[in-house]
Order: sequence, then structure tokens, then C-alpha cells
Amino acid sequence: MYEKPNDRFLPSTYRAKAVLARSTSLLKSWINIAAIEVAFTRRDAKRQSMTREVHDHGRVVCVLPVDRERRVALLARQLRVPLVVTGETDPLLLEAAAGLIDEGETPEQAVVREGEEELGFKLSSLYLVAHAYSSPGSLTEKPYHFLASYSLTDKIGNGGGLEAEGEDIEVEEIALDELGEAVLQGKLRDMKTIILIQHLMLSEPELFF
Repeated sequence: MYEKPNDRFLPSTYRAKAVLARSTSLLKSWINIAAIEVAFTRRDAKRQSMTREVHDHGRVVCVLPVDRERRVALLARQLRVPLVVTGETDPLLLEAAAGLIDEGETPEQAVVREGEEELGFKLSSLYLVAHAYSSPGSLTEKPYHFLASYSLTDKIGNGGGLEAEGEDIEVEEIALDELGEAVLQGKLRDMKTIILIQHLMLSEPELFF
């Protein structure tokens, strides 16, 4: 039988005794997809096998840079192919800047690099809000969600992303009260961006109201 968790929000002694039984590669490209078979112990103590297709494309970061003096934040707007697939009227997504962590980089180094490449600003005062799974039913992706600081004097370029990687990013500076209202009205379509704005609203409400 399982032991009861000693803290519901932390890794516990509660174990399903899950074992990776088989991994079959289905695709190796910019993303990797594999059929994964796992054997585990159910809550009734019976053993069971489960097979799922798992999508892995590496470690990622996302960041919401904030200018607290002017009460604004920097976001990126870009074409997202899955939005075309799902039939969105507008496939250009307004979102927090994000990207893969390169080999040998720390999450913090990746955030600074993405801030320069996508937004054209040198970011500082990085604060890790969460390191959480985005869609654990099928993705290994566990983004590092950061807040950061910037000011107009930190501008070092135009941003826009890397043309060599096909990026065509429009940088938008938006008032925090407008972003807060957009979250409350359900107007934003990107989960990582909603998480970061909501965290900022809860921790520093004076920036919004």
C-alpha cells in the first residue's frame, strides 16, 4: 500500500513504483516523439502497464520583463503554427518571450539571451516564479517561468528573433493595468503569459490598481 504524502506540495515518500519498460522512437527532429511504456503500481496495489506517446523538445524558459517605474511590460507577438491547425482566426499569439535552453546554458543565461534576441533589451533582476509542467499528459516540457526588470536605457537592439530560425517577432510594450484587465476578462490565449501576469498581480498589486 502507498504511504501517505508528508506534504501535498512537495515530492513525497508516496510511490507508484513506476518503471520505464519500453521506449520506441517515433520521430527525431526539432522535436522528439516516442511511444513510452511504463509499468506502475495502482492505488489498489495491482501492477499495470500504460503506453503513451511523449513529446520532448528540450528544456525551455519564458520571461515577462517589467518596467515598474512606467508600469509596462514587454511581450512578443508571433505566428504559432498550432493556432493555424486549430483554426484560430488570428494565429499571431501575444505571449511572454520564450525559447529553448542551449547546451551548456543555465536557465538564467537563456532568459538574458532570449531577452536580447526576441525583445532587444538587456534584462536584469531575474526572479523565478515557477518551474512547472505545461501539459504533463504528453509533454516533458517543464518551463522555467521568470519575471525580469528592464528600462528604456536597457535597449540594445530591435529584437524580433533570429531570422536564421525563421522567427518574425513583433515586440509590444503594454501597460500593466491593460494586461491585468485582459487576464481578468479571459482575453489572453497563452498559459505561460497568464501565469506570469497573475503572479505579478498577486505579489505586486500596486502596479495594476
